Amino acid sequence: MKLLVLLLCVMCVLVQPLSKQAIYLVYELNKEYIATELCEQRLIPDSDCDGKCYLRKALKKDSEREKESQRQQQTVLDMILYKAESVLKIPAIPILDKTGSTLYKAGVCSTPDFSVFHPPRFIS
Repeated sequence: MKLLVLLLCVMCVLVQPLSKQAIYLVYELNKEYIATELCEQRLIPDSDCDGKCYLRKALKKDSEREKESQRQQQTVLDMILYKAESVLKIPAIPILDKTGSTLYKAGVCSTPDFSVFHPPRFIS
């Protein structure tokens, strides 16, 4: 089952860039049907379209889908970069308060509470 899911995912990733070739392949395999049933110029006598209008529409639709996908990817990339820029604006040095001293307590070291933080004790 895992192998089937893996193969399906790999196929989806590999087939996506080949969409134009797939459109051409479907057109060539179904050329007669497209020319007789789907072509816009099928009723015009002496037309040599042979379904090329359908092919043009399918390729145009695919290119628009690719452009939309690229816009979405760019939007996601812009959001990621915006988030990274806002994280980088955090100062790396301590901020001074109104009195001119840092917000850190220098020289104050508290010891951990060993009644809570200790290795486990075994009862024997």
